[in-house]
Amino acid sequence: MTGNRIAELRTKINATRVVSTENDVITLEFSAKAAGTVDGHAVQGVATHVSKRYPDGTETATAQFVLNAEGCPDQLVLTGMAAGTLQDGGAVSYEGFFVARATRGRFVDLNGKAIVGTARMEADGRVTHVWYLFS
Repeated sequence: MTGNRIAELRTKINATRVVSTENDVITLEFSAKAAGTVDGHAVQGVATHVSKRYPDGTETATAQFVLNAEGCPDQLVLTGMAAGTLQDGGAVSYEGFFVARATRGRFVDLNGKAIVGTARMEADGRVTHVWYLFS
C-alpha cells in the first residue's frame, strides 16, 4: 500500500439485509459497529456497507462510516468504494478508497485527502480495516 498508515479499525456486523438477487447478482447490505484508531485518535462509530456479489466470486462495494473521537465531539465521515474477492470459507477480501470529511477538530487535516485501504470480512461478521493516506 502507498503512503502512511493512518487507521486500523475493527467492525462487527450486527445486521445483514438481502437487497436484491436479480440476474444472479446478490446485493447485500451490512450494518456494523466500529472501533479502533484513526490518525492517532481512538474512535467508535457505525458503518454501512452495500456489496454486489457476482457469480464469478468477485464483489464491488460501497461503504459509509461515521466515526466519533472518544472523549470529544469531533466526528469523521467517510464514503468509499472497493473491489473484493470471495475467499474459501466465506470470507471476503477488499481493496478500495475513501474520501474523508470533518467539519472541525482532530480530523480536519484529512479533508481533501484520498485514503486507500484493505479490509477482510470474516464469515462470522468480524471485519479488519487498515487504511493509508494516499501520497
